[in-house]
Amino acid sequence: MNQTIKFLTDVRDRLEYIDYDLIYQSIAEMKDKFVPTAKINKGWYIDRVRVHKNLDEVFKKEEDISYIHDQDKIDKYVTYGRANADKQAIFYGAVETDEIKHPRIVAYFETSDILRELEKHENIVEHFTVSRWTVLEDIEVIEMIFSDEALKKSTSTRRSFEHQLQHYSDLPSAQEYADQGTFFSNEFARTDVKKGESYKYKITSAYANYIWNKTSIMGITYPSVQSDFKGQNIALLPDAVDKYLKLETVGLFKFERINGNNLPVDSIKIVTDFGEQNSNFTWIDYKGAEH
Repeated sequence: MNQTIKFLTDVRDRLEYIDYDLIYQSIAEMKDKFVPTAKINKGWYIDRVRVHKNLDEVFKKEEDISYIHDQDKIDKYVTYGRANADKQAIFYGAVETDEIKHPRIVAYFETSDILRELEKHENIVEHFTVSRWTVLEDIEVIEMIFSDEALKKSTSTRRSFEHQLQHYSDLPSAQEYADQGTFFSNEFARTDVKKGESYKYKITSAYANYIWNKTSIMGITYPSVQSDFKGQNIALLPDAVDKYLKLETVGLFKFERINGNNLPVDSIKIVTDFGEQNSNFTWIDYKGAEH
């Protein structure tokens, strides 16, 4: 087995005590790195969700719904994520798959803490803002499509897997590449990360950042754990967002659960004008927009 994969396999269940830089260095020293890439094509769209902590608030500008721009907030609130290091701002969203045609659903599943513990709430209301971003140019990304569970449950993942297989299956390093792809994809697909355990993302964070630091690749896609692997997430560096994405629509939605029953998600408001440089949103009630 590859020595880096052997080391990471050994430490993956005690990452709380393993230094991030040691993990990053082990990936940097790994020989015959396998970097499976794909393209997010021009004209595709990405949905992103921001959950409201204050039910009366609305976001006023593009910076409010994009990656975190405020360094003070980054320093205070951002810890390890599947594709970000501690105190690193990354843009997370979702793209369409065969199983889930509305990526906003996946983005909400991934963002809402309430949905992860619904059984604890008989009655609850949560508001969230969905933003849709159009891809202006093709974006090269790493794709983590070797997860065992995702391959079982997602036709989109299986199709991407078959495409990747054509590129490396006849190479001398085919088994090495398969081992790497499976290991890192399964790390991105971890289901055992509970609140307060962001350190379990150190391996995927280090892997993504090594690729970003050493190549021109600016994004990564991976199956959505919260949608039972049927959706697809995307993580992009801020520079990629600024260069390749255009904000298209913004809407405010409400999720409500009454007496243990989930009601249909309700559209509340939409933005009709972004203002100069997308910095002064004009909101109107959704029902008013229908007429």
